[in-house]
This record gives sequence, C-alpha cells and structure tokens, in this order.
Amino acid sequence: MKLTSINTIPLSYIQSILKIDPSSPSGLTWLLRTNVTKQTNAWNTICANKKAGHKHINKENGYQSWQIYITYNGKQKNLRCSRVIFLLQNRYLNTGKEVDHIDGNSLNNNLLNLRESNRFENSYNSKISKINTSGHKGVYWNKENDKWKVKICKNGKQYFFGYYVNKEDAIKVAIKARKKLHGKFGRDK
Repeated sequence: MKLTSINTIPLSYIQSILKIDPSSPSGLTWLLRTNVTKQTNAWNTICANKKAGHKHINKENGYQSWQIYITYNGKQKNLRCSRVIFLLQNRYLNTGKEVDHIDGNSLNNNLLNLRESNRFENSYNSKISKINTSGHKGVYWNKENDKWKVKICKNGKQYFFGYYVNKEDAIKVAIKARKKLHGKFGRDK
C-alpha cells in the first residue's frame, strides 16, 4: 500500500513547510510560512529558508542519521530526514518499506543516494561488522576445519558455499554469491 504521509503527517503539510535542498547537510530546508500570524512571523524570522534537521547518533549502536522535529495537530514528531526527502520526491512511501542509503553513508541524503528497500535488502547493504576478521562480508574463519567458510544470508535463511584453504578463494566465492543473492543491494565491505 502506498502511503502519502509519515507518522500521520500528510504529504501536503510536509510540502508546505519543507523543501529538498542538496546544499543543506540534512537535505532539507524550512519554507517560509504563509499563514501570517504573530507566531508564524516569529517562526519565519528564526527558521524560514534555513537548513532543517539535526544529526542524531543512536547511543546503543552508533548509527547516525539526520532527523527533524515536525509539529502537526499539536503533536511533535521526530522523523528521519531520508524518509521525508523520499516522500517529498516520490510522493509516496510503501507500507513496510525502508529508505536505504546506496553508498552506505546514513548521513548522505542526496536524492540519487536514496532508494526504497525492505528490511533484508537494507541489511544486505550494511557495512561490514566491526568484529569481522576476514575483511569481507560472508567470509568467516572456521576453527574446527581450519579453513575459511563462506556463508551468506538472504531473507533470514543461511546459504552455505563451502570451506576454503585460501582466503582469496573464499572472498571470490562470497562476492559472486552476494551478487547472485543480494543483487543491487549487495555490499562487499
């Protein structure tokens, strides 16, 4: 199902207060508010035509993103700027979908760097784990066999591609397997 809102905030309202701006670090700039009141005049003086959003760092996993507070119907909502930009550009978000950063940089909200994905596809494009010892996704040292093991996951299911004495051979197999299983969402490192 195609959604034309985020957290109950309609696209039409978002279009009235924000615009996509590649020169802004978050990718968004506040618009001048046209319903002239004392409150909107004060808001326009402080915010209109200025960069919108703030950098957020998740304390648990270190994930960084640009986020923005939007007040709608008296309630303040905290939204990821990448989702707002995707909605503004495409005029919809599909239910159950995420916005993936193609280059793996969650702070790069350039339109050409954003694409829709499901949870699994987004994880295929994640950067390599800090605890990975091989330097390549899907390649693991197996102590029992004293060899490199190639294992790739797709949609929650594990696929085994063999054991290899030579790490470079295992890496080649893993790269080929990821391209086959993950397609355009596959990432080597």
